[in-house]
Amino acid sequence: GCPMGFGELNIPSSRAFWDDCDEDECPKTEAEKLQLKYECSPEGAEWKNPKMMFILEGPNVAAFGEGTLLLNDSKKVASIPSKSSSLHYIPSKQMLIAIVEEDLATSGEICDILLSTCKPQDVITLTIKPKVDYKSENIAAVRDTITFLRSIDGTLNHIEALETPNFIAGVAAGICSWRCNEKLKSQSYIAYTDNLAMDSMAAKPILKLLNDLNIEYSNSYKPKKRDDSHLYM
Repeated sequence: GCPMGFGELNIPSSRAFWDDCDEDECPKTEAEKLQLKYECSPEGAEWKNPKMMFILEGPNVAAFGEGTLLLNDSKKVASIPSKSSSLHYIPSKQMLIAIVEEDLATSGEICDILLSTCKPQDVITLTIKPKVDYKSENIAAVRDTITFLRSIDGTLNHIEALETPNFIAGVAAGICSWRCNEKLKSQSYIAYTDNLAMDSMAAKPILKLLNDLNIEYSNSYKPKKRDDSHLYM
């Protein structure tokens, strides 16, 4: 049998043993391919060639993204197969909006899906990260700031470039990296925040960024209050 007992590693002496094991007892199961779940047929859809694609990515960003970016004329195109992620189109702006819940296990596949699904002229990404992830020799400069911004290849001069050793990962990083290799335009922005729930104070720099990028938004989003009843016995 296969040396698969829990907690033990038994190295067989011959390759033939492994071949036998592979064939008989360890069938390879192919992981199911991730796919967009469309609201209606994508054939010939206008959204496939948008002027711009905006990607918002981060932990638990769905409620904030939907409450802030999806205005009256936005249409849901598809569910993205990663937690509560989704893809939307705003016809008046010819803009696709991808709201992506951070999930590094699926980000490579989702990146490939989005790259093969649509061909935007321009891409802007915003990655939201907890402030504790930020590394700097001058950390005191941002210690008391709830949310601050950095950029990679950003065109907004008042936002500082992201310094090493900081980096972004995930769908936003994958798409921008691919576009960079293809010599296509993209800008990446990173919001480091103390409050991932995005109350009005934490969201303020992000809403200003959207304004500076000419991306329409609603500033009426309010995070759901946590149920604190479990604190009382």
